[in-house]
Amino acid sequence: MNIDNYKILISNLPVRQQCFTTKRTTWTKAESEIQWLKNLNDKLFSDNKTLTICRQDIFETNEPREAIIKTIYWGYTAGMRGNHFVNILKHIETIENVLLRLREQSNPTTKDFNDLTLTFKNVAGLGLSTYSKLLYFFKISFNDNPCLILDQRLIDVFAIKTYSNFQQLDKIRYDNAEKKYLDFLQLTRQLANDLDTQGENIELFLFTFGNNLKTTKMTETKISNMWNGYCPESLLKGKTVRMRLNQNDFFESEETGLQICIIPGVQAVILNFRGQGKFRTTENYGDEVENGEILSLQNSDRPPFNNPTTAFGQSEEIENYIATIQ
Repeated sequence: MNIDNYKILISNLPVRQQCFTTKRTTWTKAESEIQWLKNLNDKLFSDNKTLTICRQDIFETNEPREAIIKTIYWGYTAGMRGNHFVNILKHIETIENVLLRLREQSNPTTKDFNDLTLTFKNVAGLGLSTYSKLLYFFKISFNDNPCLILDQRLIDVFAIKTYSNFQQLDKIRYDNAEKKYLDFLQLTRQLANDLDTQGENIELFLFTFGNNLKTTKMTETKISNMWNGYCPESLLKGKTVRMRLNQNDFFESEETGLQICIIPGVQAVILNFRGQGKFRTTENYGDEVENGEILSLQNSDRPPFNNPTTAFGQSEEIENYIATIQ
């Protein structure tokens, strides 16, 4: 499979809004051993039992220690294994110093990365999955390649050889991933340039969809990116199926549940969730009112659901996007 086929989807992923929620009780044991953590948690959680953190929240955190804790809470919502978290906290000053020094350095190199790995080997529980998150959120680069998160989930994607773009990482395993981390960064930066996107978008795509996509050549049928009122998913299968107005004012395929939100005369946004067959009592079909709107993907949770405006180009782009809709 070629990741290029998902260019539009990758470019429009809401990376900085990706969030996770953790419970205060998950970290109370560590609080009993690390006094400053209790004080920080009082600030972060306030009177709430849970804390929801998105990527942007971490990037906007100016205090290094708080950024480190938020990164761990974001990445390990159910807690870390064994005594890893407490051990990391006992070495927090070392971790802070390494991250701040690299962030202030003009152009960290391979040697600097190797020095980092040697230092972090002395911190039990601080493996690649964790410190790659810290490097990413502290906006550190090596050899001019921005750091990205590399965890077991991405390693599994590369090992199974899902995407031809990452063929040179097909022998990666967690026990050798550290040695291949800089190759991963360089490869992803080059690919991001080719796709006119950011490396973090590719990383989130691999994390979210990774091994959960399957190439589904519906037919050799090619369809136009101009909506004609019929279900694009069915047209790709060589079938003509009408789309009827549902109770949410979306046109919904009577066969597949695919939904389209119309901006009359401008866009026909294919929504990323399917309808439930709850149609209006009075029948109203898309092919009765179509005005040649451009087929677009949903990249926003609010109407008009496509902001900034992003339209499909080739038929394959429409097919690959539809394949991700549950």
